[in-house]
Amino acid sequence: MFDNMGAMVTVALELPTEETWSLLDGSGLDAKLHELEVAARRIEAAMVAATAECQRRAHHRTDGHRSVASWVMATTNCAPGEARARVQSAQALRSLPQVRTEFSAGHVGVAQVRELARLAANPRCGDQLAGSEAILLAAARQLEYRDFTTVTGRWLQLADADGAHRAHDDVHEHRNARLAHVGHEFRFETSHGILQGDAMRAVFDAFCDAEFARDHAWATEQYGPGATADQLPRTAPQRRADAFFAMVCAAAAHGAGHDPIPVEVTTSLVMDLDQFEQYTRSELDGTPPTIDPSQVRSRRCETIDGIPVDPRQAVAATFLGRIRRVVLGSTGVVVNAGHTRRLFNGALRDAILATDPTCGWLGCHLRAHLAQVDHLRPHAHGGPTDAANAKTTCRHHNLFKQRAGYGTTRNRDGTITIHRPDGTTLHPPDAA
Repeated sequence: MFDNMGAMVTVALELPTEETWSLLDGSGLDAKLHELEVAARRIEAAMVAATAECQRRAHHRTDGHRSVASWVMATTNCAPGEARARVQSAQALRSLPQVRTEFSAGHVGVAQVRELARLAANPRCGDQLAGSEAILLAAARQLEYRDFTTVTGRWLQLADADGAHRAHDDVHEHRNARLAHVGHEFRFETSHGILQGDAMRAVFDAFCDAEFARDHAWATEQYGPGATADQLPRTAPQRRADAFFAMVCAAAAHGAGHDPIPVEVTTSLVMDLDQFEQYTRSELDGTPPTIDPSQVRSRRCETIDGIPVDPRQAVAATFLGRIRRVVLGSTGVVVNAGHTRRLFNGALRDAILATDPTCGWLGCHLRAHLAQVDHLRPHAHGGPTDAANAKTTCRHHNLFKQRAGYGTTRNRDGTITIHRPDGTTLHPPDAA
């Protein structure tokens, strides 16, 4: 492999086997971990160099990747955040030659380099980073990571032209809200300036008070006026969560935009037929479901974005008016709309997007609601407009496939294979 300077990187490393780990004493374990860390830094530096070279050549366009980050994901099968971090590091190291050299030698940690890359990407002061390279590099090598980020935080405050006097304006300018799926839960995170935050707090407190009043009224009815806090049906955190959901529902009922129109809230749940029937029967007569985990490739119970849902909750939720269910047969096909239609639309389009949560092009993770439905076998060549001949594809890759002569086929297991014009295929790096 090659480092950021173009020189060959040789990482001489002996990896202990499972048996030899137990033979190391404390100091030996310390030394081995340090050795592994240095090797990992040098390898990561070389991967960042490869990313920079791809960007320099615009090599990612060869296979139609939308960006260098998409190329990194497709080539290494890494997470989107990892790919973006490597691209950002590659961009930053162009103007930080000392950091680049020390990183390639394994003298600077990956986290420290990415922190410097974050500063370099700051549009207000990133161009000043090169002038402070030496002192920040020394801090990266000498300080613990937590202390190093304290130094970078101070640097950012000093380098920002607006300074401390613009702190409140900066918070307002960079206000943000995002909904993240973590494990079995959704987390809504939001950050605002003082004025917006104070107004939101007043509204949120009012909804929390309303949820507490509901609990108090129920407890009083059940246990009398002397009911205690322990007898309330929900905890304070649960009431806060329900209060936030009530705020969202109230906003949806009121409507969005300057001329408010109520927002229809519909959740799509995708579930295979066997699970749906088993869990429905379980709800009716108590027969326990028998689901074999080894059949995971043919099992689905999730939202339109591919987020797993508890099957019992999914079956119960389908009886609610705001839940739309899409039940898949054994072949994974939802509905056949015939051969005469040119476009996927209406219920058929909704069903296909529900079963294909992202663009099917390797390395592209564009969500279904922003993508299109594409014919696997082109309509012009006799391809039918039905679910069996459909795949979610973003506009960029739909057009690229047609322009560059790429083809797609559906395999028996339901997966999609992408064929280059020369007959070779795009596939994840770990695929057989």
